[in-house]
Amino acid sequence: MKLENTKLFALAIVGGLFLTSCGNGENSEGHNSHDNMEHEQHEGIEHDHKNHQHGDMNERNVSSNMSELKGDLAPVLSKYFSMNESLVKDDASSAAKSSEKLVQALIAFKGVGLSAEEQKEVDEILESAIENSEHITESATDIGHQREHLISLSTDVKDLIAIIGTSQKLYEDFCPMANNHEGAIWISQIEEISNPYMGSSMPKCGKINRVIE
Repeated sequence: MKLENTKLFALAIVGGLFLTSCGNGENSEGHNSHDNMEHEQHEGIEHDHKNHQHGDMNERNVSSNMSELKGDLAPVLSKYFSMNESLVKDDASSAAKSSEKLVQALIAFKGVGLSAEEQKEVDEILESAIENSEHITESATDIGHQREHLISLSTDVKDLIAIIGTSQKLYEDFCPMANNHEGAIWISQIEEISNPYMGSSMPKCGKINRVIE
């Protein structure tokens, strides 16, 4: 059984290649206008945003699991990866279906051997992850809104992995153009960049921030 041990990698990425993978200004503008149009269509759908902020990049201070696994995140990760694959294909309907299954996996998740502080952290993360996933489920015709909630959901998933651990080799990827060009992460099970934020317009935009294993 592998232990959760995040290893930071100094990535030697040639600037020209990275810029090419993220496309030019024309592609970016087309993507942003597409998401803006979809977001305007979403305004007719009511959601409770009182306690939720899109694209919140503030990182939590969470415990780090450097010993044995404290639960099985495989069902959660499987649904999360499936949802991301749909977003890469610009398939909002399939993403919503996968997200609905993700909600159920998050609700069913139980940690083991957690301290009181860790349990409190996990409960808070699960609450946030379920809320973000529900928004993605409810936005089956608005991929722009789905991608907004993916930003926070991916941070939730990252923090769950930090506390619970994982037996899988995973990748924390980063897209510099997501979140209004402030950048956003997502978690992937493959080394190749496949960007759920940019979809078919720029699927290879991004880089690996770190490897989780």
